[in-house]
Amino acid sequence: MVKTIRKDLMMVSLDKGIELYLSTLATEGKSPRYIDWLETRLRFFKDFIEQTYGEDFKLQDLTVEDGRAYLRSLMERNIRYQNHPMHQQQKGKLKIQYIHGCGRAVRSFSTWSYEEGYLDENVMRRLKLPKLPKTFPEPLSEEEIQRVLSATLDGTRERLRNFSIMMLFLDTGIRLDELVNLTLPKIDFAIGEMTIFGKGSKERKVPLGLQAKKALLDYLAKERPNPANPQDEDCIYLTVDGFPITHGAVAKMFQRVKKLAEVPNLHPHTCRHTFSVRYLVNGGDAFSLQRILGHTSLEMTRKYVNLASGDVKEKHRRFSPMDNLRFHANRCGRPKGGRSREH
Repeated sequence: MVKTIRKDLMMVSLDKGIELYLSTLATEGKSPRYIDWLETRLRFFKDFIEQTYGEDFKLQDLTVEDGRAYLRSLMERNIRYQNHPMHQQQKGKLKIQYIHGCGRAVRSFSTWSYEEGYLDENVMRRLKLPKLPKTFPEPLSEEEIQRVLSATLDGTRERLRNFSIMMLFLDTGIRLDELVNLTLPKIDFAIGEMTIFGKGSKERKVPLGLQAKKALLDYLAKERPNPANPQDEDCIYLTVDGFPITHGAVAKMFQRVKKLAEVPNLHPHTCRHTFSVRYLVNGGDAFSLQRILGHTSLEMTRKYVNLASGDVKEKHRRFSPMDNLRFHANRCGRPKGGRSREH
């Protein structure tokens, strides 16, 4: 059945449409971080459209060719971090993962516009996104973990806080958003367990190891400042001034530690991968890992199983009982006395 557009919706500008879309997501309870992620990419899309057609462009005028032209412009761009609040602008191609995300944002907006009656068809349904490389981030090695943990303790006023954050990432596999929103009432120190609200506001229980718990208690007892505002009393990780830590502050900490430890692939999600693989290598099973990570299926967990299998093979090569026995086959010759006789 052909979907018809209500006449009162036909003159909505692209800018207004994006504003209404983001407001809808907020009322539906989508996470502020996800909404910010969409807004950044859709604002770039709006700027591209207005530079092409002018500011009078209407949402109903949108076509799939506009989406294709936008993705093509991103693929041809030779400047990275343009107008970025945390990174200096530099020459270089945009990452294909970033371009893919921009395409997903445009397609999501188009779907909403169609379902709400602003478009008579889902124009971006046919927008094909660039293929993502089938790569999986390598987990940190034991030696890299040692360097990273040492670097977090190196010379800042927030050394215990940063050490605790890194320990928590590596010991539990929680996401950045989950760490930033973690509060004291959600941690049971007696049994060593955290209540985490993950994607889709789904609640799960995550065990907390002894070393990570000790690092957190050290921070709370020795370094955590008084909250600047009473409503932040339950926030665990605070800035020096007593305000809740932000995603940006954690990102800056990782940038600093990455340089000091000389671990270029260090990222909160790298810690998640590292936790998952080491959990399996140390004897954990895939089903309990799935629950700890909050995965809805075993698909992602299977990838960790494959990585852990490679780690086990490498350890066997290094610690094989027979290879380390120093027994050589050339010592084992025929029995003395010549050929053995058959009986």
